[in-house]
Amino acid sequence: MPKRHILILLASMSLAASAWGAELQSHESIREAAERYVQELNAGQQGRLELVAARLDRRLRLHKCERDLETFSSADNPGRSRYSVGVRCTGDQPWALYVPVSMSLYREVLVLGREVSRGGLLTQADIRQEERDITRLRRGYLEHPEQVLGKTPKRSLKAGTVLSSRLLDSSALISRGSRVTILGEIGGIEVRMEGKAMANGALGERIQVQNSSSNRRVEATVVAVGIVQVSL
Repeated sequence: MPKRHILILLASMSLAASAWGAELQSHESIREAAERYVQELNAGQQGRLELVAARLDRRLRLHKCERDLETFSSADNPGRSRYSVGVRCTGDQPWALYVPVSMSLYREVLVLGREVSRGGLLTQADIRQEERDITRLRRGYLEHPEQVLGKTPKRSLKAGTVLSSRLLDSSALISRGSRVTILGEIGGIEVRMEGKAMANGALGERIQVQNSSSNRRVEATVVAVGIVQVSL
């Protein structure tokens, strides 16, 4: 807690020393006011919100405020994991103190369902959605499968890793050794064949692929995730 906050708290405790025997402000009402402030500040956030205000020193005894408690903070930006919320009474016997409030905001984010090696092309089978506290995900996160499908990890990643754009390389649509569909056209009829990529390939790039039936290698153009096109 910052020094000035501690001084305010100590002054409050000193002023409240005469409160023995008088009606007191409950600690729970102070904590609830602090939590309510943070909740209202983050009302526009999507996800499941959890708030926990720190417990107050049980020696702290404050006169019950005859007015509604006021709350304030120097940090009004939403989405933080921690807040220091000021709670004050502006009645005949004023007092003020700061209450630390921890916030968790849970959303469904994309994580790896299994270990993936560097350069491996991500597919639907590699990912799953899990609820995570996004206020703790300092390296970012992704929420939609289309944001990761067809991309490759910049390094090997373990199962359970939260996926973010900084971990992925979006240039490759096909990875070396992966199965591909080879498209061709003969007499106006589209032909599809199964094959294997012999190199990584980005959109529009020409790479070598091997026809799984004939084992013949041909040069093809990458047109989509897992799909190449050849001239027959």
